This record gives sequence, C-alpha cells and structure tokens, in this order.
Amino acid sequence: MKSPYVNELKPDQTMTGSFLVCSKEIRQKKKGDPYLSLQLGDRTGELDAKMWDNVTEVLETFERDDFVKVKGLIQIFHNRPQLTVHTIHRLDDREVDFTDYFPASKRDPEEMWLELRGFAAAIANPYLHKLVAALLDDPDIARRYRVAPAAKQIHHAYLGGLIEHALSLCRLARMTASHYPIVDGDLLVTMGAGHIGALAHELPAQLAAGAP
Repeated sequence: MKSPYVNELKPDQTMTGSFLVCSKEIRQKKKGDPYLSLQLGDRTGELDAKMWDNVTEVLETFERDDFVKVKGLIQIFHNRPQLTVHTIHRLDDREVDFTDYFPASKRDPEEMWLELRGFAAAIANPYLHKLVAALLDDPDIARRYRVAPAAKQIHHAYLGGLIEHALSLCRLARMTASHYPIVDGDLLVTMGAGHIGALAHELPAQLAAGAP
C-alpha cells in the first residue's frame, strides 16, 4: 500500500510519494523559462502540482498517465493544497499496485476468478466447455480479466468490474435456465445473458482497450 495518499497530505509538509500523472502542461514563466503544471492523483483524489526549477532535465522523462515518484513541499495556494515539486522520476508499472490509484471492486479478484472458473467448469456441453476453457486458460487474458473494468462509465467502471459483472450475469443465466427448461443454460452462460455472452461478453473489447 502506497503512502501518503492525496487525502492524507498536510500543509507545510515535505513529502515523498508516488502518484498518477492525470495531466501535464508545459508553461512559461514571465522570463520565458519553462515550468511544469501537473495534476497528480490516486484513488483518493487529485492534487495540483508545479515544478519551477530544473524542468528541462525531466521534461521528456514522463508523460500523462505515467506513474511518478515525487518529492516536494505541500503549501496552500488560493485556499487549496498545492505541491511544489523538487524532484520527479517515472515509475515502471510493475512498481505500483493499480488499486492504489484507481477505484476497484470491493471483492478479492482471486476469489472472483475462482468463482468464474467454477461457472466454466459446470458447463456440461463439451464444445462450449472447451471454448470457455481456451479463453480462461490463456495466461494473458486471465491476468487482464482480473483487473479490467466493465465499462468506462455507467456501470462497473472500476478495476475488477468486468469479472464482477460477468459473475452477476452468470448467476442470472443459471437462474433463468432453472425457470425455463427450454433454455439451454450452458449456451446462456457462454453466449447469452443479453450481450455477447455472460462469461465472454465485452471481454475482447475491454482487453483491447488496454486493461493493464
């Protein structure tokens, strides 16, 4: 767990922490020298930040949507906290826990994954069973499925949202099939539930959209 979060920062505090770069603008001082105007954030909020000195040394080292580690001083400017950045450097994605920076499902992703695999294992149709297994056994898909959101907004728009949404549809699919014998429950779980599929629906689009 990272520390501090944005909502833990105090005025007149020198701090070192890691944040997501929500926005990055290169501006000019009155004398023409560049400075950086940044919005840094995590799952608790965003923070205005300015880097006044040594800007040319770091200008090209990070971009918007990168994770960075910064050291600086928190002050109050126009009644709002502002960070004066002294040093900043980019972090590799492997150095951070995405749940520190983005909203996430309250459920444990491994627990949800096991539940999803349980629905897949219960598919009796051998062809559908093989199809779903081929999807879920792919290591890259399995990794992305655990963290992908179901949408950019509206519903389940958070880390783990896709698998949480898929589980809900799987439960509905089995419940529907139990009430209507004419319905093929295996097919409904695999390819139905009102979208492309309860287990597979939206997955290709969400993974292509860049789930980490």
